[in-house]
Amino acid sequence: MKIAVAGGRDEADFLTGLLLKNKHRLIVINDDRGYCEHLAAKYDKVSVINGDPGSEEILSDAGIRGFDIIIALSGKDADNLEICQMAKRLFSVKKTLCTVRNPRNVEIFKALGVDQVISAAYILAQYIQQPSMADIQQEVKVAPTSEKNEN
Repeated sequence: MKIAVAGGRDEADFLTGLLLKNKHRLIVINDDRGYCEHLAAKYDKVSVINGDPGSEEILSDAGIRGFDIIIALSGKDADNLEICQMAKRLFSVKKTLCTVRNPRNVEIFKALGVDQVISAAYILAQYIQQPSMADIQQEVKVAPTSEKNEN
């Protein structure tokens, strides 16, 4: 698959390594020149673009048109929404994924067309609300076994 990773630091580095192991074609776009140099030195099979991933010109120069996925990892929710919407609408990227800091943005961003929105707080809240297997087992009522009458 052709995947673009926009923004982020440790997350971008981790995903880049993981996705390369699975033989995906990657482009990483980041506005931090030093970090771009670090990624370019670490991953020789990755195209690393220094620039604002929220810029239409930078996305165009990066050549993401028709990519399978873009993953927006900026620290600002609004920037991630902008990146995903531009990628889908202007560059025909098939799937858009982003992280958000504000868990309330998960449903909003999905309604605005982002395919997958990830919030650590949202995931934790969902996990906490799900009953555990121990809880389920305690709630299951076992019918008493009938004892055989000995006559």
